[in-house]
Amino acid sequence: MTLTKNEMPRMADASIDGTGLGTQFSISGLPAGERAVIAEFPSRGWRILRWNDDWHGNWNGSYPTFEAAIEALQLEVNRALV
Repeated sequence: MTLTKNEMPRMADASIDGTGLGTQFSISGLPAGERAVIAEFPSRGWRILRWNDDWHGNWNGSYPTFEAAIEALQLEVNRALV
């Protein structure tokens, strides 16, 4: 499976610490029923939120670039398919 990024509009600053979200992308190409978003958190790096119809994940990771985050997600997806 190959993951693809789809740019999303910026979210309003709704964070507790006021850092908000920067650029964010929805990710397609995941296994059926799964969803993911990768977003930039200023001063926290790029983070991944992954969920499906049965569970909702939490933001995780702290990657220096979007490319590093999507690579980590791709590895996670590939491991789950084995």
